[in-house]
Parts: sequence; structure tokens; C-alpha cells
Amino acid sequence: MHKRPVVFRLTNSLHYGGIASRMRAILPLLLDEFEVHVVTYRTPGIFAPELADRGVRVHHLPIPTKWSPTGIARLARMLRGHGASVLHGHSFSGNVTGALAGALAGTPIRIGQIHTITNHWYENAPVHRAKQRVEEMLIHRFLSTRVLHVSRESMNYFAAQMPLAAPKFELLHNGVDFAALAPRRSAADLRAELGIAPGAGVIGYVGRIAGPKRIGMILTMAARAVASHPDMVFVIVGGEQRQAEGLRREAAALGIGDKVFCPGETPRPGDYYNIFDAFIFTSPPAYEGMPGAVLEAASFGMPIVAIRTDTLEEMAQWYDGFRFITEDCDPARELAAALAAPRPDPARLRAHFSIQAMAGRTRALYHRLLQQHAART
Repeated sequence: MHKRPVVFRLTNSLHYGGIASRMRAILPLLLDEFEVHVVTYRTPGIFAPELADRGVRVHHLPIPTKWSPTGIARLARMLRGHGASVLHGHSFSGNVTGALAGALAGTPIRIGQIHTITNHWYENAPVHRAKQRVEEMLIHRFLSTRVLHVSRESMNYFAAQMPLAAPKFELLHNGVDFAALAPRRSAADLRAELGIAPGAGVIGYVGRIAGPKRIGMILTMAARAVASHPDMVFVIVGGEQRQAEGLRREAAALGIGDKVFCPGETPRPGDYYNIFDAFIFTSPPAYEGMPGAVLEAASFGMPIVAIRTDTLEEMAQWYDGFRFITEDCDPARELAAALAAPRPDPARLRAHFSIQAMAGRTRALYHRLLQQHAART
């Protein structure tokens, strides 16, 4: 029997979040052609047992820092022991640690992947961010085979930031497991549970409740919109319970406590997308790599009301439901227009950004790089 190439993926955790959710969906789809392992170095995460049950070999290997000699050596031993052909790391720390361990182990294909833009290097002080930028540029220049980006905006940004590594950059669009988003509850039941009146226009958001996401802007727009359109309501899904409670307090302070619903984090976002009439997204330019929540919402065929970014314009090549706004727009007019517009057709977006399509692109990438390596040796 022909032995499948061994692929290792390295990430901090398999807990809720964009990277973990995509791994949960895509890694089992690679098992027909590759032996797939995933290593977590911070916490195993909620998806670890599920992936193990589906045939992915899951390892937890604590690595305290990206430069940890012990952690790098232990990861290299693991790669060497399993005969890894591909090491695919994620985000800044995973990219650095993975490239070093892969080089030490003699793993022929070493891939780094960048998922966000301006917060990829997480240090706040400019001098420390500059240090991280130089460190990663040199790692990729000398040790990485490819550096993957999820959007052209990301690839262009980092080409300017890391010019020595730019020749190794390549685009790999994300995918979404649309089948896993299929609602399990009826829209009428969920709307009734939340206390949303029949006939109300529901503006929704799903995602992290973090500063750069600018949820405060959504609340401010909501207050202005419902003043002239009292039949609008806003559902903000995500965050821990304390964050959801904080949003409720903010909404109450704006006088729209009865118009804003904050159910918190959910493992079934599809149930909520199913009740939205439009999706609002206020992340600024040069922040998101390829926002999964926008892809998920668009797959339900709803208008996307968003601050214009190069990445969203790239996504708009496959979806004509975007309505771009500015920070000083009239939210009542823009949101009312979105609710009144015909529902967009998501067929092209679902075809290009499906998890199956991403799996196909990933398989082709691994095989191409392995073939190129074999031709050189």
C-alpha cells in the first residue's frame, strides 16, 4: 500500500475561533491523501477530541515561547519520529516555532500562514513590533518554503512589511463548512425566544467582541437607526457572558436596551444567521485577513452592510450583496435600504469559499510543493 505523505499542522489551540473552526472542518477532508496530525502548543481546545475521533492525530505539546529551545527540540523530534513531509504553522508564534522545528527535523516542506493583518504582530510598542517583523521576515526568507495569505490585501500588506520574504508569498482563500451552518432551530422559534416581534427587521453580527471589531460603532449606529425605524432590532452574537452583559448595559445607556439582543457565544451560529435580514460589519481596513463571519452570513443570502475594505471588495467578486458604508453615513437610511433590497444569490460565493473547495486547493498546494522538492533532490 502506498504510504500517504505526513502533514503536521501547528496552532496554539483548537478552541472556538476562525483558525480552529476551519481546521475542524478541513483536516478530516485531507485524510484520503495525507496522514494528518495537528499539534497544539497552548491548550488542546474543544475541537481536539472531535478531530481525534474523525481520524486526525491530535497532539498537545506545551511550548512556552516561540523561541523555546526545549519546545522546538521536542517538536522536531515529533516531526522526525513520524516522518513528516509537511509542517504547516499558523500565525506569528506558530510560524516561527514551526519553521525552526521543521528545519531542525529535516521536514522538507515548511509552510507559514498569516490570518490577520495589523494585529499579526501582537506587541504594542513600535520597537517590539519592528523586532517581530524582522524576526519573521528572516525566518521565512531562510527557512520557510511558502507563506500563505488568506486575501490579497494581506499579501500586499506583508509584501511591503517583509520584502525579503515576499517571493515566497502565495494566496490561499479560506473555506467555510456550510453544511455545519445548517440551522437546527426554526427561525420563528428563535426569534420568539429572544423576544423579537414578528415582522421586525433583524440586523445581525456574529464574532468576537473585541476592540478592533468596533462593536461600539454598531451600537451607536443602532441607536441612530431605531430612532426613525423602530421596527429594526439588532442581534449581536459572541463573547463571554460578561461581555454580553456589558453590551446590554451599553445598549440600555443609549436608550435601545429593548432593541438590542446579546445572547453571547454559541456553537450553532447558523441558527442566528437564519434569523438575520442583514449583517453589519464594522471592522476597519487592514485589520481582518478574511473574515469568516462575513462569508458565513453571505452564504445565507443576506445583504452585508460593511465598512469598505480591500478584502471585502475581493470577496465581492463572488457576491453582489455588499453595501459599503462610511463611518459618518446615515445608518437609518443605509440599513433601511439594505432591508428593502432583494436578497442576493450566494451560489457563486458558496462554490468558491466552500470548505471542500479549500480542501482541494490545500491538497493541490501540498502535492505541488512535494513534487517540486522531489524534482530538486
